[in-house]
Amino acid sequence: MKLALIGVLLLLAGIALMLLQSRRRKAGNLPKFFPRTLLTQPEQILYLRLVEALPDFVVLAQVQLCRLFTIERGPLWQTWFNKTSRKSLDFVICSKGFQVIAAIELDDSSHNNEERKGKDADKDAALEAAGIRLIRWTVKNLPDRFEIARQVGQGR
Repeated sequence: MKLALIGVLLLLAGIALMLLQSRRRKAGNLPKFFPRTLLTQPEQILYLRLVEALPDFVVLAQVQLCRLFTIERGPLWQTWFNKTSRKSLDFVICSKGFQVIAAIELDDSSHNNEERKGKDADKDAALEAAGIRLIRWTVKNLPDRFEIARQVGQGR
């Protein structure tokens, strides 16, 4: 009888120890996270130029693409949700009432590879279907504030 009681107590102690270790693992079960800047150097330069050139607009950076539209439910909904839900736009220009005026993409050399071209084409198609104007500039040819005002102003 004493042996059975000792066995049960050891079993309960073992279970308690496993639960305690499990909780510790869950609390510390994260990899190390490192902070980073939100925008690349060229994106920072363009952002400051956008703000300067467009004082009557709201300039948003790194906006999730699917925040700009909804997709009609139907046979293609899942396909296009998957194509747009994890993509972002470099900048979105809005009126003071947060109506979208234009989306802006800043392309670097990575946009020249075939896989990226396909993703860009999906992004372009979704924005066009939603009636949202997309302006593309390249890192090697950043527009000045006058060119920004001219191009964004054309779509108003």
